[in-house]
Amino acid sequence: MQNLTLNILGFPAVNKDLTVELRDPVTMNVVREAKPFLDGTVKVAKIDPGSYELTVRHPNLAVPVLRRPIRVLPTGETKISVLLDPSKFRDTPVEDIPEANLTPVLEVAKSVAETVTPLAAKVPGEAILAQDWNTMAGAIRDLANAVAELTRSVSPIGHDHPEFLKKFDEMQANFETLLNGVTAALTELQRQIQTQRFREQVEGVLDLAAIDKASPKGREFLGVVENLEQKVTATPAVFSRELRNAAVQLATKLEALMDEKKDDVEFTASQQVKQLGIALDLQKQVRTTTYDAELQQLRKLDRQLGPSGITGR
Repeated sequence: MQNLTLNILGFPAVNKDLTVELRDPVTMNVVREAKPFLDGTVKVAKIDPGSYELTVRHPNLAVPVLRRPIRVLPTGETKISVLLDPSKFRDTPVEDIPEANLTPVLEVAKSVAETVTPLAAKVPGEAILAQDWNTMAGAIRDLANAVAELTRSVSPIGHDHPEFLKKFDEMQANFETLLNGVTAALTELQRQIQTQRFREQVEGVLDLAAIDKASPKGREFLGVVENLEQKVTATPAVFSRELRNAAVQLATKLEALMDEKKDDVEFTASQQVKQLGIALDLQKQVRTTTYDAELQQLRKLDRQLGPSGITGR
């Protein structure tokens, strides 16, 4: 039993609300759970050495703040530092921009009205003096300047509201982060379903062939599946490669088993063997590098193999 010390860095303001989970990388069951100190330090005492899935959660977020594999060393105290992304907690209020002061514009408009009022009493045939003309032209100029000032004060060019645009950009970034996290979580859940289907299909073939699962030959088959189950949290490119490798290995072993039992028509023509062969052929074709593409591929496998394959043999 060893001790583990975690240092959570990046955004100290949320340390008091965080929860740290250490999960078994295969079963994803929670092995230990702890709360960090205000400085972000987490002490986990007397834990078995080996690989774990570290998950950091915050009560205000639907998906984990951080998730990564770690390893507790068999000798000495293991010290690990992790860095949180502060943008995951960003929720900036809409900027309060002061209202434009329109009093000067209003005063100019009133002044123009008072200035041109005497000119409104002209009668037909009365001379328009230069002084009257200049007064009217000056009033029009002042009114035009006031209108121009009004357009700059009340509505910027294009009628943008920069405070709302910044908030919308932040909301979009937060939504994309959430969507990416949900997509990754759904993909990993779908991987677990597919590997469980894979295991049940392999076990069904072994049972039909009367091969003990604990025997060396049974372990040859199930060992490939177990190795794939340990990769369910890998990146799409890594999991895709591991899935193809597992399909190639099992296809080779299945062909060898069918050669051994070529005289057993009931086995070679069985539905279990056919279904496993179809699944292996489909899995050899998987070449995805993003969570979105992999999720679509896994859904395609569900449609082709049928959801009943998860629990039935």
